[in-house]
Amino acid sequence: MTTASTPAGAPATAPPGGAPDGGPARRVALLDVARALAMIGVVAMNAPTVVFAAERLGEVEQSTLASIVDGALGLLMSGKARALLMVLLGVGAVLAWRSATRRGGRPMAVMLRRYVVLGVLFGVPHLLVFHGDILTHYALTALVLAPLMPFLLAGRGNRPLWFAVALFATAPFAGFGLGTLFPGSQLDILVTLIPQTLGFFCVGVWLARRPELDPERADEPTRLPARMMWTGLVGQMLGLVALYGADLFFPMEFDSDGIPVMGPDGVPVVSPGSDMMVSFGASLGGLGGALFFLGLVWWLVRRDRTGARALGTLAPLGRMTLTVYLGSTAVFLLSMKPFEGEIPLLAQYGIAAAYFVVMALFARWWLGRFRLGPLEWIWRSLTYLRPIPMRRIPEAVTSSLTEPERVVSGQDPAGRPGTPGEVSRG
Repeated sequence: MTTASTPAGAPATAPPGGAPDGGPARRVALLDVARALAMIGVVAMNAPTVVFAAERLGEVEQSTLASIVDGALGLLMSGKARALLMVLLGVGAVLAWRSATRRGGRPMAVMLRRYVVLGVLFGVPHLLVFHGDILTHYALTALVLAPLMPFLLAGRGNRPLWFAVALFATAPFAGFGLGTLFPGSQLDILVTLIPQTLGFFCVGVWLARRPELDPERADEPTRLPARMMWTGLVGQMLGLVALYGADLFFPMEFDSDGIPVMGPDGVPVVSPGSDMMVSFGASLGGLGGALFFLGLVWWLVRRDRTGARALGTLAPLGRMTLTVYLGSTAVFLLSMKPFEGEIPLLAQYGIAAAYFVVMALFARWWLGRFRLGPLEWIWRSLTYLRPIPMRRIPEAVTSSLTEPERVVSGQDPAGRPGTPGEVSRG
């Protein structure tokens, strides 16, 4: 990204999966840290749903402590972690597009291959074992985003933001219309949320075009993180108002015995107006949470050295989010599936926490030796239709190589990792 409106030298990364060109000259640590936090939130919310906890199946009574932990995690992460992940995916889509353009390639073709591979190779198989999968839905939405990229990257920097506002405003109506095409099917969930998800992606496109993300301007004063935090808090409050309004204006129907009226699918009958207000409230609350957490991380990284060092330990995890996400499902299914309905909620959250400690250590060790996570390497290589250099070359070795040798080995003339045949941007 070399224009004033987009981050020059920023990492071409996307959630989940990291940089599309296999390691640019400089990375924006903020994006890696934010991606790691988003993935922690997503997996924490998935932990008791991939394999149902004992309390969720009514096998044991939920303790007070479990209720507090579950409620706190839900308040902090539910909806917000996924929204943050979607915003960061929008950022990554822009950086991947700019990376392909910089190399003289065809960004549209690269982006289409990138998300077809994500959906077909990783998303669909994961969807078969876990109905809460997000990869397939994100891949479908990114394929819708691809033809819009030239429009979103042209003109004023706020164009993607206004486009996102329009999407959020129309998403409840569009989602309702799409839902009538695939009632009660898996496609219902995958397709009806595309307008809302596309809005989150567009917010990421807007953010990627902000000059504040330029690594060369990282030390310049900016009020954007604080504005994002305050805007995020307001968005969350408005989202709650919309959710309460759905119950107030469209109350649930009850029969004479006080039992909710059920539809043919066994789900309580809900007014379409209620569904649309809930959708709008979810958009506001999710976006508010995403902006708040991203602004808070950004603020801490810029202002607090201790906080920056602590958050920096999560950066390797944020560069391997595809591996971390799919690995978490494998761990939950292998370790807990045989005991579904028997493991208490707190134990499941404890397993998820232990998993992230292990993966954070593993990611740090792995990326000290390799340039990409294992699944990220497969994704990247298939996207670019060639094996991406994987192993890091020690600085002592690269300093002795000639310039052509560095390029062929995947290192730029300054000894930094790039891609074969490409001199990474400084």
